[in-house]
Amino acid sequence: MSQTDDELVLETNGVAIQGWDRIAVTRGIERLPSSFSLSLLDLYPGSDDRQRVRPGESCRVLLGQDVVLTGYIDRWSPVISPARHEIRATGRSKCQDLVDCSAEWPSNVISNADAPGIARRLAAPYGISVTTDVTGIRSVPQFTLNWGESPQEVIDRVTRWAGLLYYDLPDGNLYLTRVGDKRAASGLEEGVNVEHAWYEESMDERFSDYTGVSMNFTPVGEAGDAGYDAVTLATARDPEAASMRYRKRIIMVESTLVARDMATDCVNWEMNRRYGRSRILRVVTDSWRDSSGALWEPNTLVPVHLPTLAVEPRDLLLAEVTYLRDDDGTHAEMVLLPPAAFAIQPYAFYSNLLELT
Repeated sequence: MSQTDDELVLETNGVAIQGWDRIAVTRGIERLPSSFSLSLLDLYPGSDDRQRVRPGESCRVLLGQDVVLTGYIDRWSPVISPARHEIRATGRSKCQDLVDCSAEWPSNVISNADAPGIARRLAAPYGISVTTDVTGIRSVPQFTLNWGESPQEVIDRVTRWAGLLYYDLPDGNLYLTRVGDKRAASGLEEGVNVEHAWYEESMDERFSDYTGVSMNFTPVGEAGDAGYDAVTLATARDPEAASMRYRKRIIMVESTLVARDMATDCVNWEMNRRYGRSRILRVVTDSWRDSSGALWEPNTLVPVHLPTLAVEPRDLLLAEVTYLRDDDGTHAEMVLLPPAAFAIQPYAFYSNLLELT
């Protein structure tokens, strides 16, 4: 598909609106919901052909023939100036209701359910389905919701336990998964398709030692005092940070009947995420698509080679992509991280696996 074929179309209420001159559509594996921001030059005020759309209407956003977002129009803003009449539209995927609304669950106590089951129950009132490609997910015997927290906040907690990623698909529904192994048909290479790139390494958010603790209630004793004791459930060590100096981070682990079994995953997840965020690559490339014509897709491995930035040939995971079009042309703005940032194994072990395969 040629670049000129990649027209963005906003479908809503039986109308297909195109001709947008400023486009930004963002999807990511740690971004819920996906969102869009559009603007176009409308016809002169008073014309019978002006576009009329009501906020709150359902919509689909397409790039060429590919649906990238299904959701709702949040805001529709006509703008008038002496030189132009402009329309601006913003919206988010169906999963916005999981972020904006409050969670509903009888008695606020969840018993004997796994992360997909909990997510399905929370998403059902909003017409959102939940799918996963992960099997063997352990159930949590008991889980308590806090009054007023959103479904997304609950889903974030239970997927953290299960070592899962969660994000919305182009059809607007929720997907639970782990690090993807699908590889893009082409990569990002200096002097070929990279317009701008920023690479950052940091240590200020990393720690040498991680300790997962749970607070256990201590009943009234001889002294008449009751309280909570911290019980260490799991530990992990970041060898690179530990080689520099001692820095400890304590992580609170949910108090459930399987806390001790699950705490190791929770602690490693925290360490891996911090490791990943210490090596962030941001790239602006010249197309929304790879060499096969497929859109750049979150949770896809992308080959990267940027020798000027000391980024040697390797696969990085596409964490977030924004499809852009403005006066400067068509671009994809991408955020890429090491795959280990999203794995539940200690990152040194996971990195070795990647090298062997």
